[in-house]
Amino acid sequence: MSIDRRRIEQVLLVIRDLTEQGRKQLTPADVAEQLRSDNSPIPVWQLRADFSHLAAAGKIELDQETATWRIGSDQSLEYKS
Repeated sequence: MSIDRRRIEQVLLVIRDLTEQGRKQLTPADVAEQLRSDNSPIPVWQLRADFSHLAAAGKIELDQETATWRIGSDQSLEYKS
């Protein structure tokens, strides 16, 4: 597994964890904050690129009106690039 894929899967897990905690809409900054508290910081610019990859894979969706992200229609656990 590549480093990029592993990082993107980690980001997806954080998004799912935050969603399970009741967060319906997220930003890359929300994920960055959680990763920093887990001692696994990733720059927000990198997270924004990872969000784009996850959106292309159907894992997350952008709400254009609020500029926030939510879980997408593809609920499988594995990210496939």
